[in-house]
Amino acid sequence: MASLFAARPALLPQCPSCVRRVTKFGLTGVVQQQTRHKSKAARELERLITVKLLHDFPKYGRAGSYVPMNKSQVRNRWFPMRVVDYVPLDEVKKLKAQGVEIVRDFNFGVAQPLVELEEEDEGFLQQKKHYVRPIELEMLSAERSLELIDTFVPPTIDFARQPIPQEKQEKSQARRHGASEAADILASITIKEKPKANPNAIYGSVSTTDIANTIKGALAHNDEAARVVLTENDITFISGYEEEDTSRVKQLGSFKVKIQLNGAETSLERTVRIRAKE
Repeated sequence: MASLFAARPALLPQCPSCVRRVTKFGLTGVVQQQTRHKSKAARELERLITVKLLHDFPKYGRAGSYVPMNKSQVRNRWFPMRVVDYVPLDEVKKLKAQGVEIVRDFNFGVAQPLVELEEEDEGFLQQKKHYVRPIELEMLSAERSLELIDTFVPPTIDFARQPIPQEKQEKSQARRHGASEAADILASITIKEKPKANPNAIYGSVSTTDIANTIKGALAHNDEAARVVLTENDITFISGYEEEDTSRVKQLGSFKVKIQLNGAETSLERTVRIRAKE
């Protein structure tokens, strides 16, 4: 046994288990070497291939961008539909050497929820006050303005307001001693006619001015849409208003508003959702 170990000292076992195994089978065979398996991330990278987008592709990028895609999807679906084109390996190396980003844009073409800016976010708008947009001589038509509003404003606009805590109503009212029956009857009728408090009431209100400002913020990200002229007089509440005041709502819930621009034959409807501020 000593002669066996002396023949190949570099392969001398280091643990009792290995010594027993070598003693049983000898050292004449090829010693197996442990290999590490590839990680999941490495296996995922092997399934990707760099392609060039031929059209705007939501959740991937604009036309002309270089993005990684799954090989099987490219082969079976996107390449036969002429959505993407293969990029040779040598060209990929040149792109990387030139610093061209080969990444996927997950936010491209995805509509983001439109919510009202909180008070602490107003500083972001104040930083851009130094920029003055040049005067546009060409005015957009009312129909084109409605098309842009329909494109960039989602179906639901969210607002957050503080609800008013409701006081507990007394279930019964004690009868006054010594009062006449007529006075008691009149008091009971007055209590019955008193309107109940609205459990969804809020502090302040959501007005058409708030909605117009929120819509303008959504249109400001596009050069053409930023030219749309919209005022609070172009917006009216269809439901949820009180006392024939169609310019504001004072309760939680979802309500419909109509956007009617001067000179347009059609109008738009959007849902205004007022939720309790956390």
